[in-house]
Amino acid sequence: MRDYSQIDLEFSYDGDFTIGASGDLGDTADNTLQSFIQEAQTRLRSELYDWTMHPHLGAAMSDLLGEPNDKETAEEGQVKIISALTKDGFCNADAISVHYMPVSRHHILYKISIRLPFARGELEDNVLTFSLLFDSNGETDGITFL
Repeated sequence: MRDYSQIDLEFSYDGDFTIGASGDLGDTADNTLQSFIQEAQTRLRSELYDWTMHPHLGAAMSDLLGEPNDKETAEEGQVKIISALTKDGFCNADAISVHYMPVSRHHILYKISIRLPFARGELEDNVLTFSLLFDSNGETDGITFL
């Protein structure tokens, strides 16, 4: 993984801009980990060609909408997640672990762990772990982060 030092506007969980202490738009200048999390989630939530300047960023999880909730679909989602996170060197593949489990007829839960060398002291064992719930019916836009 490259040395991560991006600064971005800060978003709420719902994707709204936040307001900083100064009353201006909030940013992630003082929180590299938050910036990384936002970028990772944006990549996983995005479709290919969503971003004009970066048309190949995105997991394109919508390709799995309507597919059966089986091992093949779960593995295809796993590949899409890893591909979105490793595109353009954002993360190294060997730093990512993605496990999946069907949790209902139309839902697959993905547990995503990423080893982050820059997060020393901020995370246990320098590993960021979060979950993505994929809904093959497309409710909640198909993706919810837990």
